[in-house]
Amino acid sequence: MENFEPYRILGVEPGSDPEEIKSAYRYLTKKYHPDRNKLQGSESRFVYVVKAYKVLSSNSRKDRYLQSRFASDSTGQTAAQDDIFMLGSKALGSKDSEERRKSVRKLGLSGKKAAYIFLRRSLSDKDEGVVCAAVRAIADLSAYQASGELAALWARSGQAVRKAIIETAETTGEPLFKTAMELASRDKTAHGLKARRLLSEYDKLSV
Repeated sequence: MENFEPYRILGVEPGSDPEEIKSAYRYLTKKYHPDRNKLQGSESRFVYVVKAYKVLSSNSRKDRYLQSRFASDSTGQTAAQDDIFMLGSKALGSKDSEERRKSVRKLGLSGKKAAYIFLRRSLSDKDEGVVCAAVRAIADLSAYQASGELAALWARSGQAVRKAIIETAETTGEPLFKTAMELASRDKTAHGLKARRLLSEYDKLSV
């Protein structure tokens, strides 16, 4: 990972509430814990997640991070406890794009593969912020059936969504982005350079 960016590592938006940050932290530490995940790179991703949470859960550290970049825990219901069908209804039916984005994010942190039914449709949301959240949610679920969908999304999307795909592939290290990265590698911009580097990392994993 080229830069330490706490929000990007946890897959939350700047300004996210403490509950959303904590839910992401809990889910990702379970996903990447070295005792549970033996894939290459999972241990370093676990360390990044812990470090990111320490920054964002401490107001003083968070302020220092934001100041350097841009010149409290709480208790409550976790994403895993939310009903995925209720979240799916909000993700697909709410008129408020922010509510759709938050619901999509919670679906990704639910750990329930059935959430992909809703996330797949969210890739076609009219709001790019919701689409970007769906990309991250799919990566967090390791929904490998989405490989073709993500490649198709790359082909039809503008720069904002393409940037989210590249950054999510880089941050999570999920091989499900391989097909999308093969398309991205033809790009003559910085996206193409990153995609080619990620493809070489995927090749190492398959050896």
